[in-house]
Amino acid sequence: MANNNSLQDKFYPIHTSLPSCILLPEANGNNFEVKLQFTNTLPRFHGLESEDAYFIIREFEEVCLMMRIPQLGEDTVRLRFIPFTLKDIVKKWLYNLPASSIFSWDDFVKVFLKKFYPIHKTALIRKNIMQFKQESSEPFWKYFERFKDLLAKCPHHGIEKWRQCQILYDGLDYKTKTLLETMCQGEFL
Repeated sequence: MANNNSLQDKFYPIHTSLPSCILLPEANGNNFEVKLQFTNTLPRFHGLESEDAYFIIREFEEVCLMMRIPQLGEDTVRLRFIPFTLKDIVKKWLYNLPASSIFSWDDFVKVFLKKFYPIHKTALIRKNIMQFKQESSEPFWKYFERFKDLLAKCPHHGIEKWRQCQILYDGLDYKTKTLLETMCQGEFL
């Protein structure tokens, strides 16, 4: 066998396998098969500004609930399948996390949201909630749905229920506010 220690040989890349950031718990028996249809049903997250990090986690968890692998617990299923959901820059981000730094699903969710749900996004949605107003000729049901959607985009908004009700009420136009008060016999607040 020829000795490949020439300077030219040193410039060619070698294949290395870096350890994963996810430390998977041992499976009972390691005798299971991951079916292709499991990975095909998973949602995809590319890390685009238009994508909702909370929504993708929720959707991913719902899909994982349908995947029953007797030898694996819920956390292990989620940790085993999350790399198939992440694409593009998000996958690169995952590969760049320190080796064995993720021990549980909660660990992953914390670092994921920290990265893909930045503080400025929370601040902007919180501001939009606080300044929420009914659009001209918008029916109450549509106004209320928009408000609930905004709250759902930022579940950690920290605004108490009583304050949410006040924001909702204060944002109504005069006509709708009067109608709402009439329906509640003047006792809405």
